[in-house]
Amino acid sequence: MREILIDERDFTGPRDFMAWVKQTLSLPEWTGNGLPALHDVLTDICEPTRITIVRRDPTPDTWFDKATMAIIRATMENDRLTARIK
Repeated sequence: MREILIDERDFTGPRDFMAWVKQTLSLPEWTGNGLPALHDVLTDICEPTRITIVRRDPTPDTWFDKATMAIIRATMENDRLTARIK
């Protein structure tokens, strides 16, 4: 199983985060930078993958909160993807 750790402290904003996602998942350069692109990428994962999300700021409606929710929604559509929040 592939393990991915996403620590909120490692990112300064959504562009930084999506650049990391693209690199980590070896996505093509043309992959979008928004939350719909993140959701699409995660629902297409074929390899069993567990994502651990480390939250540092539990404030709702931040960009990281929205990204976390996109990941959680993707787990509901892809049975090879699991996520947990620490």
